[in-house]
Amino acid sequence: MTRLVLGLCALAMLSACGVKGDLARPDPLWNGDEAIRRECERQIANNERPDARCAEYQSGAPPSQ
Repeated sequence: MTRLVLGLCALAMLSACGVKGDLARPDPLWNGDEAIRRECERQIANNERPDARCAEYQSGAPPSQ
């Protein structure tokens, strides 16, 4: 029983090995452009590092429709 618990703990600790940096978030399935715009505006307002998808929203100009 102890070996099983230790083995599971070791696997859990090693499961994230190799993942470096932040994970890239996939685009939303529905309302993609609107969701990306909202997320970019939230990141810019909170002075967070924006995703690469946010390059067009960093100028502060409203997006063209």
